[in-house]
Amino acid sequence: MSQANGWTTPATLQWTPWASLADVVRGVGVPATPGLYRIRRASSGHLDYIGQTGAGAMTLRKRMAMLRGVYATEMPYRDPHTAAPALWALRDLGHEDFEASFAVVLGDTQWRKGLECVALAVHRQHFGFSPTVNFGRMPSGYRMSSGNNRTIVAAGRRFHGGRFGHAEASHTSGVPPVGPLGGHPTEPRWCGHGWSSWRPADTAIEASHPGLYRLRGAPGSGLAYVGEGAIGDRVRAHLAKVRAPNHVQGQLLGSLVPLEVSWVEGAWRSHQRLELENDLIAAHVLAEERPPVAQFLG
Repeated sequence: MSQANGWTTPATLQWTPWASLADVVRGVGVPATPGLYRIRRASSGHLDYIGQTGAGAMTLRKRMAMLRGVYATEMPYRDPHTAAPALWALRDLGHEDFEASFAVVLGDTQWRKGLECVALAVHRQHFGFSPTVNFGRMPSGYRMSSGNNRTIVAAGRRFHGGRFGHAEASHTSGVPPVGPLGGHPTEPRWCGHGWSSWRPADTAIEASHPGLYRLRGAPGSGLAYVGEGAIGDRVRAHLAKVRAPNHVQGQLLGSLVPLEVSWVEGAWRSHQRLELENDLIAAHVLAEERPPVAQFLG
């Protein structure tokens, strides 16, 4: 997945000039292609959101149209765009407009998501924190709207969010990077973490302590997957996919058995683990010119 394939790489990623989001949501100057996008308030000096799109017929132009709710009177629902409620809250809080910029990405979905991780991780390395509302975060003082799918509507659980006087997990600050994005992905101090030794995945973990984990095949092979969550439960879920018929990720992991796992425990909140997982995927992309082979396959 290098430049020799004709795909966009971190070194060849080219962002368009900044444009008003109010124009962008109406399609003005937005490429009708897959790619990455970034959103900021010009006064903040850092980014508020980084995203990617391109699955199926979902172009950057169509994805940006899903942010029209940022300019609505009420906070928009969480779908069709998961960041719309938080961006609405930022605008309501500071009465500032946003700017957007785009980068066309040539390559498959797995590669495009890997480049999104790199863009987020580079921001984190530079500023010491993530874009404001990535990883499900909300500005303090606001509650996020519900989703808007058929199941939620039928259950009577759809609601508009807005100003909210109680603290929520989404208000908690993120965590800075633990270390630089260097080193080999199988090393014991990769990205600054103190990883456990490699052990057989089918016998290694009884308890389900929260943290980060990495999977590989035979010793000496590259990483198959990087993940976060309740470690034992997550590893057992991967092994269950290996036994499931016609599961894409399971089939790939099954070709690598016996799998080995290495992990690091930590008292991070869910969105903080997502930040650190993102850093690991980005570091793998930068080191190996691809995400782990089973990443982003469901």
